[in-house]
Amino acid sequence: MIKLSSSSAYCAAAAALLLYSVAGLLVNAFVVATIPSASSSSHIVLNAKVIRVCQSPGCRDDGAQSTLDSLTALAAPGCQVMKGGCVSGCGAGPVVEILPDGEDVMTISSIKRKKVKGDALISLLDELSDEETDISSSMRQRLIMGYEQALEAKAAYEAKDYQSAIQSYEDAIQIARNPAMALEEARASIGGDNYDSVKGVNWLVDSFRNSCRARLAMKDIDGARRDAFAATVFSQNTDADALMCLAEVCQASKDTMGELQATKAAIAQYQRLEDEYSKPMPGKDAVARAEAAKIKSNASTVKRELGFRIVKLERELKASS
Repeated sequence: MIKLSSSSAYCAAAAALLLYSVAGLLVNAFVVATIPSASSSSHIVLNAKVIRVCQSPGCRDDGAQSTLDSLTALAAPGCQVMKGGCVSGCGAGPVVEILPDGEDVMTISSIKRKKVKGDALISLLDELSDEETDISSSMRQRLIMGYEQALEAKAAYEAKDYQSAIQSYEDAIQIARNPAMALEEARASIGGDNYDSVKGVNWLVDSFRNSCRARLAMKDIDGARRDAFAATVFSQNTDADALMCLAEVCQASKDTMGELQATKAAIAQYQRLEDEYSKPMPGKDAVARAEAAKIKSNASTVKRELGFRIVKLERELKASS
């Protein structure tokens, strides 16, 4: 890890690294190249199990988003987790649809599981595990334990109990970081063209971001800086909000140059999101198109607001030079 003599220098150096997209090189045995996600074609054949989580209004009310997030973070290598449409399980959600290995997802009779949460979710994770490709059982137990701890930390953070959130996030990351990295390496080794090297650790990125902001609220600038930088590293410099965490840390430590660079990097990622979700979505349902429109609109709005911030920062730098 790079060690610098002052917090201001650290923020500026970190932001500069981010702008040149080399932050990921700082994580041993973790960083893998980002591979394009699966094709959006309406007729594809996959070599891995496809796990589709129903996102109908009824299932979402029953906790489908939490189930989708958990399976994305915890499912064994060889499982492609994605959003799914209604499979007529209304009132028994969250409903998960499982398509066996190597089958055509348009023709196979899928296996459907109802009320996939709590113990039923853990049982499904055990069922999906494959001893030949999965991480060890002890590491998987640690991963699940840490993930659940992170959920408790997030609840404390949202309740503005920042001290409890910080401690719980520390425990969650300590317990589950290495198993999460091992799982990502195992996924990458067999994922092929369908593998997204960042998606599976989004919960870790979220944990670092929230911990950063909790520490800022508690005036722990150094701890917030470490968490912000970790969030950018684990997201491979692609998470706009992680970059904004770094900008907020630089602002709190009065590092105008670092804040400017981090904000510019965040704008670049919001622009990427805007471009990505501006593309036509043939074959997608109305819910997916509405979600894409929302993401695009939010990215455009935040990007514009950050543009005003950049103008102000550039003026401050010019006045102080």
